[in-house]
Amino acid sequence: MSEVRTSLVSVSTDQGVRTVVLDRAEARNALSPDLRADLRDALLEANDDQEVRAIVITGAGENFCAGGDVKRMGKNTPSNGAARISLGRELVELIRNLKKPTIAAVEGHAVGAGFGLALATDIILASDTAKFQFGFIKRGLAPDSAVPFLLSQQIGNRRTLHYAMTGEVISGERAAEMGIASKVIENGNFREEVAAFAKNLAAGPTAAYFATRKVVQASHTMNLAQAWEYESFASAVTSTTGDHKNSVAAFNAKSSYEFQGE
Repeated sequence: MSEVRTSLVSVSTDQGVRTVVLDRAEARNALSPDLRADLRDALLEANDDQEVRAIVITGAGENFCAGGDVKRMGKNTPSNGAARISLGRELVELIRNLKKPTIAAVEGHAVGAGFGLALATDIILASDTAKFQFGFIKRGLAPDSAVPFLLSQQIGNRRTLHYAMTGEVISGERAAEMGIASKVIENGNFREEVAAFAKNLAAGPTAAYFATRKVVQASHTMNLAQAWEYESFASAVTSTTGDHKNSVAAFNAKSSYEFQGE
């Protein structure tokens, strides 16, 4: 396993899994401008690395991400505020469009923009210490980072408004019950189970993962006929991949096949 340290992000790779760690533990991994920029660069590098087959985003210490850096708040000019929102949007859209499947491994706080980062991934694995929260309302702010958009798709507008307007914490267990997290894992086994899950995902058909994500994302803004057309296109494209053809050949030959991510 290799590991690289940048200024505010730690990166390691093991068996096709790139783990990207927000590394401001002393600030609960709050998203300073430098951390946002480092995270963007780390994700772009992982996306371009042919050896990477799955990406895990997590936080150093005992927290995922406390959202925006409160110590920097209250001093924004219009231009600085617009730049912050622009970079936050870029990160969410980048995560949703990565070629590799993504996992948010959430321990402790995932607040505000940190909640948005988690929601942007394909799969959220939550520790039983996880605390998901809008957070914005506690600072007199309207929500951003696509949290209302992404969360309302999963739990509906009414419940999203409840959590947005009250700032109430959603525990890891409750997040799993509501479908926000795929599963909740005991904290003592969390990192080991995340690693095993990610390695299993990394061994799968990368192109089919990407197409599957796009089909699911698009389904929220399409009628049935449009969704059918989109699915048909995605199915036609993935039927041309080496992974599909070779896995079918292996099935017919009654032999095993390891996906190559092609």
